[in-house]
Amino acid sequence: MQSNYKAWCSGFAPLAVGGDMDSVAVQEFSRTLFNMRPDVALSVAQTIYQSDMRQILHMVTVPCHIVQSMKDLAVPVVVSEYLHQNLGGESIVEVMSSEGHLPQLSSPAVVIPVLLRHIRHDIAV
Repeated sequence: MQSNYKAWCSGFAPLAVGGDMDSVAVQEFSRTLFNMRPDVALSVAQTIYQSDMRQILHMVTVPCHIVQSMKDLAVPVVVSEYLHQNLGGESIVEVMSSEGHLPQLSSPAVVIPVLLRHIRHDIAV
């Protein structure tokens, strides 16, 4: 990422979105990455990948709906299960039949009904 930002963007976009470079969603996400300053993108990536908030999960007491892609390179399904088991309040997990970390881009037909169902479903006790 630091040595060749454009090459990193071209390789990362299909992995993050869950498609190939011919996909409109991948092309749009790739364009968005290209438009970021490389130093800002690197700083954001470092913040994300070097942050560990596991020690405060028990403090999250609001009801949480955890929506997860079946195949997400950045966040595997085991992470959503970990969140579900360690949050301090009620939570529910739904694993969608989608790929990529940004299923709202690659699989909106899968994501929209799931989001609507969760918006309507109150898990608070």
